[in-house]
Amino acid sequence: MDAETRATIRARAVSVWLKADLDVLVSRTAGRTHRPLLNNNNPRAVLARLMAERYPVYAMADIIVESTDRLHETMVEGVVVALRYRFGLTFPGPKV
Repeated sequence: MDAETRATIRARAVSVWLKADLDVLVSRTAGRTHRPLLNNNNPRAVLARLMAERYPVYAMADIIVESTDRLHETMVEGVVVALRYRFGLTFPGPKV
């Protein structure tokens, strides 16, 4: 979230955001004890607040891939397709 870090990423890298909706995030983080912010009685509310705060910044990513309950391999394939298209190595396929 740091502006300097974002500027460095923009200058030296291609940023990819795996955009997930609230239900997906809640499902993925349920029962995980290594996330201190979510170790409370209402992790869904915390995730909703974090989404409201952070998603506008994340939306500045060079590439945005919708993240759903798909298999990890399918998500990786979507990122690879988006990167190949970004660098002119292929034509766009179906929305990922």
